[in-house]
Amino acid sequence: MNTFEQDLEPAVAFHGHLCGGQMSGVRMARYALRLLDIDDPRAEKRLVCYIETDRCITDAIGTVTGCSLGRRTLKWMNYGKMAATFVDLRTGRAVRIASNGKHHAPDGADLVAYFAPLSDEDLFDVQWVEVDMAPGDLPGPPCAVTQCSRCGETVLDGKHVIRNGRVLCRACADGSYYRPAAD
Repeated sequence: MNTFEQDLEPAVAFHGHLCGGQMSGVRMARYALRLLDIDDPRAEKRLVCYIETDRCITDAIGTVTGCSLGRRTLKWMNYGKMAATFVDLRTGRAVRIASNGKHHAPDGADLVAYFAPLSDEDLFDVQWVEVDMAPGDLPGPPCAVTQCSRCGETVLDGKHVIRNGRVLCRACADGSYYRPAAD
């Protein structure tokens, strides 16, 4: 396993600056790897992470674990929480780690020095959990490919919806986050 500094440096480089979220994300990911007995997540490729925020810790967790959206090993759950669940695909064990919110570095503090004396148990709450992963959520090639009967776009991995006997993408079935621009 890397040292803390070896994990922090690329996380900060990827994210663009050192912040409390980077410190928490690196610590959280390292804690999860230790709890799951995974020494080198990039080499073993057995980890999936469900991240519950779109904040700074996401970048740190991704760089430490090697999990990413494109590899289908990082799953974003929009809960707005400083928490993540780490799933070991080989053993089926899963651990959810959440910031307990008790420690905030003062403005201008040396973040590494502030967080260094705090143990993982000081910073995080841990819960062993079960995660049911559908075949369409697992890493690897698409398990299914369909076409939306309304818009004609391809839908991967069983993410389609059947309404009144028609195969629809979720955007056509339930509305989307975008709308056509006015000319």
